[in-house]
Amino acid sequence: MAERTRLINGSSNLKYPSDLGSAKSNYYVLFEINVQEKSQIEFGSTAYSTTPGGSSSESSTVAVPRAPTRRLAGTIALYMPASLELTHKANYAEAEIGAIAAGSLGALKMITGEGFSTAGIGDAIKNEAARGVFGALEQAGVTGAKAASEIQRGVVTNNRAEMKFEGIDRRAFSYTFKMLPKDPAEAQAIENIVRTFRYHSMPEISGASGAGRTMIIPSTFNITYKPDIHLHKVGECVLETVSVKYGGERPQFFRDHQPVETELTLQFKELDLVTKRKIINDGF
Repeated sequence: MAERTRLINGSSNLKYPSDLGSAKSNYYVLFEINVQEKSQIEFGSTAYSTTPGGSSSESSTVAVPRAPTRRLAGTIALYMPASLELTHKANYAEAEIGAIAAGSLGALKMITGEGFSTAGIGDAIKNEAARGVFGALEQAGVTGAKAASEIQRGVVTNNRAEMKFEGIDRRAFSYTFKMLPKDPAEAQAIENIVRTFRYHSMPEISGASGAGRTMIIPSTFNITYKPDIHLHKVGECVLETVSVKYGGERPQFFRDHQPVETELTLQFKELDLVTKRKIINDGF
């Protein structure tokens, strides 16, 4: 158990494949781990990097400062996937705008000196006022008052729906790595990589016995593409999901019981929101 903990928390670098970084395999994804300063796990005096943990972006949109972290000296490097995906999602919703609200907006624009056409606003306001009266009657128990009025007049009042911007989603990144070791050393490296991601994605329980009720939040990650000259940057992330599959079409193991194939899927989500400034100034 002590050996496994040392491999997870130590300052040694993990990578797959073993020739990563050479001329044959010089494109890769680098994962750096930021552990919580409040962590009660003993990582060792040489396990920390001099680089501060967390995001280095100067245009952060995070409103509440997060608990401080320390970056581990050890890193994980994995081969560049066949494709890298980037998605920005802006959220819009339809909002009903009644005639009275539209009329009020028109009046406000006239007061402020901005041009605004008020043609037809009077009739629309009358119709909406009548609609409000019938709505109140129905709430008072006069069932069908509004429907009867619309049938008699031969018209139906319908508020217009306008598109309204509501905000943006945080970006999410998913990576899948299929790892087939070519020797026992590479098989052990794969095992250590999988265990390290699983370990740092989970919280710890405060207290010496681990029987308390307070959780210390999991580590965060910084992800860098090497080289990243023409690629987007990725901000500090939390690791939401770790999925591991052993074996290919059927379970297969070496003589030392190491799996022949390991498929690792990691799903991250950025802590910060991406704005125009972060894209143009910081490369996100």
